Amino acid sequence: APTRGSGGSPAKSNRDPGAEIGSLHRRGLSLAAKFSLFISLLILLISLLFGLVVIRLFKDKLKEEIKRSGYQQVLTLKPLGKRVYRSFVDTWLMNTKAEAKSYADTPAGVSDKADLKQILDGDPRILDLAVFASKEPAKDPSGVVVIARGLTTFSMPNDPTKFETVDGGDPDIKVWWGDITVDDKHERVLFFRVPLEGKDDKLLATGNLILSASQIDQEVQSLIRKIALFGLLFVLAGIALSLGLASLVTSPINVLVRDMDIVARGDLEHETRPQTSDEIGLLAMAFNRMTKSIRSAREHERQVERINADLSILKEIHAKLMPEKIPQIPGYDIFTGYYCAREVGGDYYDFIPVDRDHLAFVIADVSGKGIPGSMYMGYTRTILRMMATENLSPADVLSKTNYHVAKDIKRGMFVTAMYAIVNVRTREMTVASAGHNPMVIWRAATRTHELVRPNGIALGFDKGPIFDRTVREQKLKLNRGDRVVMYTDGVVEAMNAEHEEWGDEALEAFVQQNAEIKSKDFVRLLLKALDDHKGEAEQHDDITLTTFRIE
Repeated sequence: APTRGSGGSPAKSNRDPGAEIGSLHRRGLSLAAKFSLFISLLILLISLLFGLVVIRLFKDKLKEEIKRSGYQQVLTLKPLGKRVYRSFVDTWLMNTKAEAKSYADTPAGVSDKADLKQILDGDPRILDLAVFASKEPAKDPSGVVVIARGLTTFSMPNDPTKFETVDGGDPDIKVWWGDITVDDKHERVLFFRVPLEGKDDKLLATGNLILSASQIDQEVQSLIRKIALFGLLFVLAGIALSLGLASLVTSPINVLVRDMDIVARGDLEHETRPQTSDEIGLLAMAFNRMTKSIRSAREHERQVERINADLSILKEIHAKLMPEKIPQIPGYDIFTGYYCAREVGGDYYDFIPVDRDHLAFVIADVSGKGIPGSMYMGYTRTILRMMATENLSPADVLSKTNYHVAKDIKRGMFVTAMYAIVNVRTREMTVASAGHNPMVIWRAATRTHELVRPNGIALGFDKGPIFDRTVREQKLKLNRGDRVVMYTDGVVEAMNAEHEEWGDEALEAFVQQNAEIKSKDFVRLLLKALDDHKGEAEQHDDITLTTFRIE
C-alpha cells in the first residue's frame, strides 16, 4: 500500500527542510526567509513613513499646544500682574524713584516674589515671568522691572510679521520667538506679552511670560523618542508576526518537499498528505496524482519493454522465415526487396526448390498486421513449404495450403499469395494466384509488358470447395531478356502526405522504363521511387517485391 507523507523524512532533510530534492540543492535563502524578509522590510518601510508623518504632525501640534498653553497661562497670570502693578504703583507714588526700584524688597514685593517663585518652580517651561512698568504711557514700557526672576530688559520685534497669534485669542496679547541672555547664557525663548495697564501706545505696564525653547525642544524630542520606541516595538512585533506567517505558509511546503525527496529517491509508492485546503493542498494532491501517473507510466514502460523484447524475438523468428540467400541460377538475375511498416511484418516471400529442375517463387500478404499477421504468415509459410515438395502444380499447392489455413485462421483474416513454378532449364513458368496482385512480365521481344492474374480467391476465405473450384493455373514461356515482377499491395498503395497512392500505372511505367537493368538496381530504383513519392508521410504497409530477368 502507498505510504503516506507525515512530515517525516531522512535525517539530512530534517536538518534543512526543503533544502534539497534528490540531487537538487536549494541555493540562497529559503522561501520562509524571503517571505519574512519581504514582510519585515515592508513593515519597516510603512513604520518609517508613518513615524515621520506622525512625528511631523505631533511635533507641530505639540508646539501649537505649548503656545496655546502659554497663552492660557498669560491670561491666568494677568490678575496677579495687575495686583503686583497696583502694589508697585502705590509704592511708586509714595516713595522716590530710587526707592521704588527696590519694590521687591518691600513686604508686598517679597510676598509677590514668593508667588512668582512658586509659579516658576511649578512649570519647567517658564524661564521667567516679569512685570514691566513705566511712569509715562509708552508703546513699550520697560522703565522698571517690577518683579522677575532675573530678567531686566528685552526688545520686541520691529517687524509686525514676527508676531504670532493664537486662534480665537486676544489680539492684544503678543506672541513671538526671540533671544535673551540669562546668566551670561544666550537662549532662544518664546515670548508672551499681555497689557496690564493701558492699551496700544498708551501702555503703562505689561506682563511678560517667557518660555524656554530648550525645554520645548526637550519635550518635542521626548515625544519623538516615545514615537520611535513605539515604532520599534511595532516593527519587532511585525517581524515576529512575519516569521510566524512565513512558518505557517512554508511548513506544508517543507512537508511536500520532504515527500518529494522520498519519491525522488525512488519510492514511487510514497504519497504526501495535504496539510491545507488552499493552493498548496491542491499542489500536494496534484503531486500525488503525478506520482500515481509515474507509477503507471513505469509499469507501462516495463510492459512495453517486455513487449519489445518479445517483438525482438518475434522479429528474429520472422526474419528466419525469409530466405537467407537469393538463389544463384545461371541465366537468371534474381533480387528481392523487403521493408516492414512495423516491428514485425505480415508479408512473405520465398524461393522453394521443388525438384532438380523446378524452382518455386512465392510472394504473399496477410490481411492483419503486426504480431497476429506475422504469426499467421509463419503458419502459412510452414504449410505452403510442406505442400510444395515434389508438387509441380501451383494450384494444387495453394488448394492444399488453403485447406489447412482456413481451419485455423482467425475469422476476418486472410492471406493473398502469388505462386509460380519455373522450369529453370526450359524457362517455362506455371502461375497460380490466391487473390493476389497481378504479376508484371516485360517482354523484351515486343518491348511491352503484360499482367498475369490467374483466377483465385485468398487463402482462408473458404475451407475448400469454393477455393478449389475458383483457383486456376496459367502457363507462360519466358524468353531471353524478359523480366518478371511479383509484389505485394504495399508497393502500389504507397501513399504520400496527401493520401495519393503510387498506383498500378506508375509501377507498370517503371517496369517499362527499367526492365533491362540489373535486378539489384531495379529494386533499388523502385524503392527510391516509392520513397520520393511518400515524402514525409509514414509508411503504412509492408513493401515486398521479387523480380528476376532472363539473361
